[in-house]
Amino acid sequence: MKVKVNKVTIQIVQGEILSLSVNALVHATDPNLHLDPVLRLKAGVKVEQECADIGWCDIGNAVITSGGQLSVDKVIHVVGPRWGEGSERGKLANATLACLHRAEENRLKSIAMPAISAGILGYPLENCARTMLNQIIDFTFEPPKYLRTVTLCLDTSPAYEIFRHELHQQVEDLRATGEGEVTA
Repeated sequence: MKVKVNKVTIQIVQGEILSLSVNALVHATDPNLHLDPVLRLKAGVKVEQECADIGWCDIGNAVITSGGQLSVDKVIHVVGPRWGEGSERGKLANATLACLHRAEENRLKSIAMPAISAGILGYPLENCARTMLNQIIDFTFEPPKYLRTVTLCLDTSPAYEIFRHELHQQVEDLRATGEGEVTA
């Protein structure tokens, strides 16, 4: 599914985030900025060293490194909340916005994001989709100078369907209120 809200295209895809052709990908990590083993293997030691040099990232925030040996320019490392730790929705909203701001600050035109905090951190997919998409749509009203495409890459069919349904609902709500420019 693909829609354009104001000047930003938001698309939902199912697949492997490392296979997408974007300027940056978002890597969900822990506060110590440990790399996912597959990402470490494909990106190489440069990205791992850059994360070690940065050292720490607070929950709800994001930092950026080079793309190393990946086909992307940058990797945005985001620390999302664990479900049950408290203030999860606010932390996820902040994490999502931090990724978008890092992309904008680095003049990136396109990024790919996973469902931050869903999976091993236990964040419910429906809540995750609502929170992330709400922040992405709100971000299009700022308006960004550089970022033009945000791809949400989901690894399972159920996750894809949840995000697709939520995007459809939020776009219909925008159309009903007359806010922003929406094209599908």
